[in-house]
Amino acid sequence: MADVFCIGCDIPLELNHQGLCESCTAKLERDLIRSRDWDYSTRGAWTSDEQQEELYQRIIRDYGSAYELLENPNKKKKKGKNKRSKSRATQRKREIAANAIREYAREDIFARIEVFLNECEDDWVNFSHVSQLVYETYHKFKPRRMGQPGKKYKSLLKVLQDYPELFAIRVDDDNPSLFYIRLTD
Repeated sequence: MADVFCIGCDIPLELNHQGLCESCTAKLERDLIRSRDWDYSTRGAWTSDEQQEELYQRIIRDYGSAYELLENPNKKKKKGKNKRSKSRATQRKREIAANAIREYAREDIFARIEVFLNECEDDWVNFSHVSQLVYETYHKFKPRRMGQPGKKYKSLLKVLQDYPELFAIRVDDDNPSLFYIRLTD
């Protein structure tokens, strides 16, 4: 039963050596003429160049330019959808990266932290808020580039601890992994 169905229209009919019914064979022939593939077209292979052009024009006039069985070889392929994530977190990260300051120095960061701490109502501010501010404001912030010459810092906290004349940092009484920061008086 598998050899009985036409591979073009999937209808059980009498098939030729290509596995096509009579109707699909005619569609294939017209598609080959539309694409000017004269080497594979039965009618086009045995005709002269002038007759081939007339045959092409007649097929377009009688049946239209749309391909019936084959895919149009000149048709542009659709581009796939953008595979970028549309989650809120990813969108926020992209927005932060787009707005981040790319050229900065240690003094710029310290000045921004001072402004932030002056704007806060509390005397002591949770250090994680300052850290978040720095990492979101400055593009690809690297603590090892900051601080005193010759020292390679691994965290913003270590950098700021080396400047007690500017910032006072203390550990939370109940939670030793929580730090607070304020400007020194």
